[in-house]
Amino acid sequence: MPDSMTNWAWNDPSLQPIREEQAAEFEEMTGTKINWQTFPFEDFTAKFTSALQGGNAPDTTALSVLWVPRYASQEVILNLEEEGFDPSNYVAGAKRNAMSSGSLYSVPWYADCRALAINKTMFEQAGLEIPDPLERPSWEEWKSWVDALAKEHGTGYGMPAGEGFDGFVLSNGGGYINDDGTKAIINNDAALEAANFLQPMVMDKKIATYTGGGATTAGAQFESENIPMYYAGSWDYGRMEESGIDWQYVPHPSGPRIDTSHTWSAGVYYSVPTRGGSNRKAGLRFLEYISSKETQKRVVEAIGGFPGLKSAYETDYFTNYIKEHPKLKTIEQEMPNTVSFPDHPEVATMWSAVHTSAQALWTGTEPKKALDNAAKEIKSVL
Repeated sequence: MPDSMTNWAWNDPSLQPIREEQAAEFEEMTGTKINWQTFPFEDFTAKFTSALQGGNAPDTTALSVLWVPRYASQEVILNLEEEGFDPSNYVAGAKRNAMSSGSLYSVPWYADCRALAINKTMFEQAGLEIPDPLERPSWEEWKSWVDALAKEHGTGYGMPAGEGFDGFVLSNGGGYINDDGTKAIINNDAALEAANFLQPMVMDKKIATYTGGGATTAGAQFESENIPMYYAGSWDYGRMEESGIDWQYVPHPSGPRIDTSHTWSAGVYYSVPTRGGSNRKAGLRFLEYISSKETQKRVVEAIGGFPGLKSAYETDYFTNYIKEHPKLKTIEQEMPNTVSFPDHPEVATMWSAVHTSAQALWTGTEPKKALDNAAKEIKSVL
């Protein structure tokens, strides 16, 4: 092993302390010091491509699930099965996002799940009963909450403009493309039903949508008690607990076409470059470390995500942590219902197309027109 290695990640200040803590643990185990380099998420792919070409690639790099298929198809990240990693060791949602074309190209640092976060005090002020944290509401029941909350508080729900829409498409059995990747389905009846359901509530300002970062995010507005319910992630747990709000998770509502709530499965995944001067031995050793049972069993406490490794769920450490933090039982229940992103090199293009169309929906564009535009752009890359 070398004396030092370089790891890349995008600039999320909330994750830097655990990165440094794990770097210290890794150095103690292996004698190799980790030099972290972080870049803005929106610049990351350009930086990575430049590094591969310029011979200064990192030894291992964080990847969004939107990028794994692209880099796998370009063969610029290692096929990890050929290096001894077994996909069957990982839980379903994490495994699917880590793979492309049937092979494993990344390992999850953590996997995550989306749900609703509700302010219990603001629910009671609106005359609503506090819902069971393990009971999945229907769209209509959820709408009744939004109506009552908006009447009392001005806004009933907050969501990211794009991914919030995705959640309702997925929870009605829809998606971006069909199972064999030959056809765009973002404009099918399931997706149109979601658009027609949400648009009036957004236009009436019962739902607030957010496109920026910082103080404009739904999470920040929830923490400030400006909105009573929002589209939340498992990674929000620690911050919410520190906010002092009386809150809980609720499963994302399910649509009329399916009886299971679906949201995206994502997280942070690490891969090893095949070129650009990366040290494969060091990179693979780091991947072994982050996907080990000892590291994975602690990811909920350390990061807020959930383990990607199956065996981590069977440890006393993980079981006890969930018992001690019962709000997370909602996330534990919903993790198996998450949906992986399409395994296609242009999935990031699809994501952008759908989210651009979703933003058009929220400014009054007729739903069929908006979703036909998204489908046309997706079709152009299939």
